[in-house]
Amino acid sequence: MTSRQLSFGFPILLASLLGQLTTACNSDNDPAEEKPQKPVVTFDNETGIYSTKVGQPLTITPIVANSTGASYLWYEGSEIVGNELTLTRAWDALGTYYLTFNVITDYYTVKEDVRVEVVELTPPLISLSLPEQGLKVMASTDYIFTPDIQHADMEGFSIEWLLNGEKVGEELSYTFNQIELGNYTITINASNVDGTATKEFTVEVVDEMPYDVRFPQQSYFQPSTDRYVLLGRPIFLTPLIDLFDDPQYTWSVNGEEVEGGLSTLRFEPSETGVYYVTVSVSEKMSRASTKALTRNVEQGAGVGSAEVKVTCLSPSEAGQLRAKTASSSAYQTAVYEYVPAPGQFINETSSTGGFTGAETTIEAANEWAFNRLDQKLFVSLGSFGGYVIVGFDHSIVANGSEYDFAIQGNAFVNSCEPGVVWVSQDTNGNGLPDDEWYELRGSETGLSSTQQDFAVTYYRPSSPGMNTPWKASNGETGVVSYLSAFHSQDYYYPAWIEADSYTLYGTCLEARNQKTDSGTWINPAYDWGYADNLGSDNIEGYPQRTGFHISNAIYPDQTLVNLQYIDFVKVQQALLAESGAIGENSCEVFSISDYSMTANEE
Repeated sequence: MTSRQLSFGFPILLASLLGQLTTACNSDNDPAEEKPQKPVVTFDNETGIYSTKVGQPLTITPIVANSTGASYLWYEGSEIVGNELTLTRAWDALGTYYLTFNVITDYYTVKEDVRVEVVELTPPLISLSLPEQGLKVMASTDYIFTPDIQHADMEGFSIEWLLNGEKVGEELSYTFNQIELGNYTITINASNVDGTATKEFTVEVVDEMPYDVRFPQQSYFQPSTDRYVLLGRPIFLTPLIDLFDDPQYTWSVNGEEVEGGLSTLRFEPSETGVYYVTVSVSEKMSRASTKALTRNVEQGAGVGSAEVKVTCLSPSEAGQLRAKTASSSAYQTAVYEYVPAPGQFINETSSTGGFTGAETTIEAANEWAFNRLDQKLFVSLGSFGGYVIVGFDHSIVANGSEYDFAIQGNAFVNSCEPGVVWVSQDTNGNGLPDDEWYELRGSETGLSSTQQDFAVTYYRPSSPGMNTPWKASNGETGVVSYLSAFHSQDYYYPAWIEADSYTLYGTCLEARNQKTDSGTWINPAYDWGYADNLGSDNIEGYPQRTGFHISNAIYPDQTLVNLQYIDFVKVQQALLAESGAIGENSCEVFSISDYSMTANEE
């Protein structure tokens, strides 16, 4: 299949553009200079999929925020087909084509994928951006819907709006305003000479916005939000909230309000028992205020609350210790959760990736990961936040001098992909990792560049072979790039994650990867405290291992926990970064062992 370029002048030297790409990765600016915001790209199409007829020009003009001084490149495969914000292009044959739009600044290179279907007919395509959690609106309030419709310029175009099956409009925009509470079905019908398209969605009219407030599970597949703590230890409770602009917090324990209006409550029970902790979150702005949900929707202020059950147990920490025996294994004996972020080795069925294609449930994924670690083969954690949780047939005791446990990776000079390490005790004695997790401090703990409470949401790509979009809690967006030259699985999105998006939470380190003058990418080491990293805690010998001290376990406020032993270990990818053709920075884990039983291994 061939293509041809329309309305595209190329008055710029390729070398100049490549130079800007290098500069974006190797800025010599003063490090103290404030870093600008990352460009954010949106399209007038919620799916990123466009259609056009054979030989008919298609024009795409992205909307780019934070684009001061930016340059643009459009790729089709490895071919550069445009160097302006707007691309106009036509294709000579039917088929599916993939474009990649690049925004290049001194600090960033942002990439977004577009799929183009070249077809015989081009009926309208309706796009309407709606909130992920569904659309709830206030009663007696105007909401103006203006969809983006492809091929609205073709002959015979018309549009109609239906509300619960009754026609209510024939213009491109429709104003919705209802007094009665409840669900309303809105239908958009759009037609041209090539056909008709329909989009239907539901609007719920409410008298007060049900802002989302909830307490998280201890890990993605844990079914409960219940928490457990030993008497004499504090527990830190932080709700997840959504839709609030300027939240204020009120906390209560067993119905009695407690001091502290912060987003995190440090709660230390005074005696054993069960406590019900409730947080109420309200918006500081006035009820009459509104904010934009998407380019089409605004909503008013509201309140929300959530409750979590906290069980305070006996202070006998030593009583739960599972002593090592002569038959104890030096290595992990169970994988409880393998939840990687999207990455180039996820779902890959080649001999390198090692997947079978049958890993479509968490149980199958856990079994696969266990078998890999049992053979000391790598388990990739994918992009930021991906993790694996393992357990042992005995408690690993803090010895106070030598390393307590070790994690095998494959780091070498200028090839380090650090993973943050977390530890947990089986406080409630049920044999499951549903107790408190404590991060092990490392060289980056407490630095202003380290984001301790960071979250990234990953979205299932709309079709095979496409990049995996993500959005971070700091507002940045990007993709996990699909590397078609090296991997052939349909998706980097884990096959056992049923939802179309999922969010991973953890500690994010500042990326140090960089492109050298020779054009190669390097991933320098961090000083100490991370898996798959060649720091000062690297254990001499082969294979590469990093040693860890249980005494480095910290609370969220970075004070020490002072654990006598641990029962579970979690390793979590610590960077949100890509290194060109090398792909996403992804921690690899080969094994986790009790160091007292493997200290002399090579």
